[in-house]
Amino acid sequence: MPTRPFTLGRSRPLQGDPGAAAARPFELPAHHLVTHGVVVGMTGSGKTGLVMVLVEEALRSGVPVLMVDVKGDLPNLLFTFPELSPAEFEPWVDPSAAARDGRSTADVAGELAARWRAGLASSGLGPADVAALRARMAPRLLTPGTTAGEPIHVLSALEAPSSLWDEDEEAAREALSASLSLLLRLVGRDPDPARSREHVLLAHLAERRLRGGGAAGLEELLADLAAPPIAAVGALDVDEFFAPKERQALARELNTLLASPTFATWRKGAPLDVAGWLARDAASGKTPAVIVSVAHLEDDERLLVLGLLFEQLLSWVRGLSGTSDLRALVVFDEVFGFLPPHPANPPTKRPLLALLKQARAFGVGVVLATQNPMDLDYKALSNAGAWFVGRLQTDADRERVVEGLSGADGGAGGVEAAALSAALKALPPRTFFVRNVHMQPPSFLAETRFSLSWLRGPVTRRELGRLVRGMSPPPPVPAAPSSPAAPPKAAGAAAAPGPAAASSSMPATPPGHAPASSSPPAPAPHAAVGPGGTVVLDPRRAPPAPAAHASQATRRSEAAARRSEAAREGAGEPTAPPPPEGWRSLYAHAPAAAPEGFRYIPWVAVSVVAHLRDAKLGVTLNQSQLLAAPLLPDGRPDLSRVARLDPSLLSASPAPGARFAELPAPLAKRTAAQAAARALREHAYRTAEATVAVHKELGLAQAEGEPLEAFAARCRAAAARLAAAERQQVIGRFAPRIARLGERIAAAKARYDQAEAEVAALPGAVGAALLGLVTGRDTARRAGTQRDRATAKLERARQEWTEADAALRDLQAAQAAELSALEQLPLRAGEGVEAKRLVPRKNDVEVAFVALAWAATLASPG
Repeated sequence: MPTRPFTLGRSRPLQGDPGAAAARPFELPAHHLVTHGVVVGMTGSGKTGLVMVLVEEALRSGVPVLMVDVKGDLPNLLFTFPELSPAEFEPWVDPSAAARDGRSTADVAGELAARWRAGLASSGLGPADVAALRARMAPRLLTPGTTAGEPIHVLSALEAPSSLWDEDEEAAREALSASLSLLLRLVGRDPDPARSREHVLLAHLAERRLRGGGAAGLEELLADLAAPPIAAVGALDVDEFFAPKERQALARELNTLLASPTFATWRKGAPLDVAGWLARDAASGKTPAVIVSVAHLEDDERLLVLGLLFEQLLSWVRGLSGTSDLRALVVFDEVFGFLPPHPANPPTKRPLLALLKQARAFGVGVVLATQNPMDLDYKALSNAGAWFVGRLQTDADRERVVEGLSGADGGAGGVEAAALSAALKALPPRTFFVRNVHMQPPSFLAETRFSLSWLRGPVTRRELGRLVRGMSPPPPVPAAPSSPAAPPKAAGAAAAPGPAAASSSMPATPPGHAPASSSPPAPAPHAAVGPGGTVVLDPRRAPPAPAAHASQATRRSEAAARRSEAAREGAGEPTAPPPPEGWRSLYAHAPAAAPEGFRYIPWVAVSVVAHLRDAKLGVTLNQSQLLAAPLLPDGRPDLSRVARLDPSLLSASPAPGARFAELPAPLAKRTAAQAAARALREHAYRTAEATVAVHKELGLAQAEGEPLEAFAARCRAAAARLAAAERQQVIGRFAPRIARLGERIAAAKARYDQAEAEVAALPGAVGAALLGLVTGRDTARRAGTQRDRATAKLERARQEWTEADAALRDLQAAQAAELSALEQLPLRAGEGVEAKRLVPRKNDVEVAFVALAWAATLASPG
């Protein structure tokens, strides 16, 4: 049966009554998006809101959606709160932003909930519609290159056998080619499938293994490079085609990549299988909503990963049967840099253009969104049947859109170009000029409805992890059996949650909330958490008493542990054991009078300074932190329970009369102590990171502690200074040519005036005829010749003057265009601001000191 139309909001004609009386529901038939769509609009125009509404309507209609997210906005789809209550919003409210406004998170959450309820009510929607959308979709959050969400095995086409080799050889070969291109780009080799010898050789080696049903991972390719199992490549012997020394060099580079810990993240997770991602679950009947987030990646990594993704998507599309209905929707928000005009040709451009040209025949629609229409290749714009144009910032942007729309049918659906430009300039937020070649009239204005999802804004990498855990709560970790040798938990031990496996199903509760049917968790015996997430090792916070409903076996186990502890105390535990050589001792603050049962448990702590740098942008951030972890019986730190300590809450001396647990025996060895410190330093290297705002074009970076608004203002000021300096350069560059053309015009005018005077002094045709009657025919002939020469001279002077004047006008117009473009630099400076993730290199993490950090516990009364 045909897919239900998408209800996007209200529409009204371009001319006539602009009020509500002329508005009517805007329903877009789903199959109209088979010919693709383009959404353009500046920041604040409502572009992302329209994209989210399109996604929601597709999911409500049962159309699978694949979303490519490069900014962090599209995971907002997961902020669907069925009850629209303040309690659902509050866990996601930024406490620092609320504090700046002098409000609590509860106040902000209440205001958000009320605003969203009112906004949905104005669109004829409510909590029941949000709950229905949540129950209908099966979300999946894929994050290549990180385990924040569900990682993607980007080389799965190499390392996993595929049935495509039997079903669609061409598609299998394209997937293999894309994977090899990514692999070669990662090692800095030529990735071109047709011209690169490395690509051709690896393709032969990999295809041989894959056709045999085996894997062609890096380990197998390295073995084949060392001893090629093929005799020739094309018409040449394999050693002649690719010399052994060159193969060894390539093998070394691939082996370095294989050994890199960073590369390991790219080789685990979900296989790159678009068909599997978008397949409906027959048991649940839910509609796939797949978000591929690359917001955390560097620019080059984004291009490589998305190039591979779009190649796989194109292979899947080509294997489908033809249809005129909308089978799936691909949404790409913020497409800047991925489909640029000629001559730029990033890895994403070819498959994207091919999708726009071919996917319509297979029922797969593509929606592209960008702030600036000049970011897109003109061939891409010409393939879109539906345009949604919001408010645009510059005249150049509006002219590009008007040109594209006029070129589609010679008149933008009966709207004059000047009228269309004026209409685009006056568009309010959330209102779009719509041009749909399938509708009559094809052009009108539309106001988008309120989105069912909370449009919170960009989601950080840490928040992605919370969203994934909300989609699929991690299974409960079984308790370890009690052992007298196991050290008791410190009150400051903050257990780090284990990674949650991503799932294609969503619970009926919002992200960050426990299911309603589960019992509330018992308070964890953790220390208090201070500002910035630091863990406070405070002995005044005692572990909770055992639960009243604990089993008899549990109570017996706890009693045995207390007896064992009492026996050890009776034997006389050492007081303040000396730390290993080179370490210092730190203690949790104790109350003035230590209560009975006060006892210290050994942790290892490392004070580290991570230098986060970006040499190209001149960014340097120094991140200091004190990390600690409890010690295991073998002397190793328990890295699953690493905590960040607040140094102000530690003391250099222990509490009087306190008892101390024994240090693990292996820690007495120098090598064990060094290994423990090294393990925490490695943890700091792997986890330290920071995100700063940068403007690559201006070469500016956000200073430490600088608010984002202040940085944006600094970018605008720098752009204004740059524009002023370049303005003088432009004027100086054009001035000599303008002066020369002025001199040329003056000379041509002087020659014209002289020739005009000569022509005026000579007799005309009638005068020459009369002169011939008086003086003779020869005299008349000479007079005619002189007149012709003077007239020709006058015409040449006129032409020179005209050409020089036209050249001057063209030059002045070119100068004016460059100056006009420079005037836009400060206005568009904010568009170039982007987030830059900084991570340290291994040598950029320094250890200030290593300490034995004594965490405090209060034993329960016997």
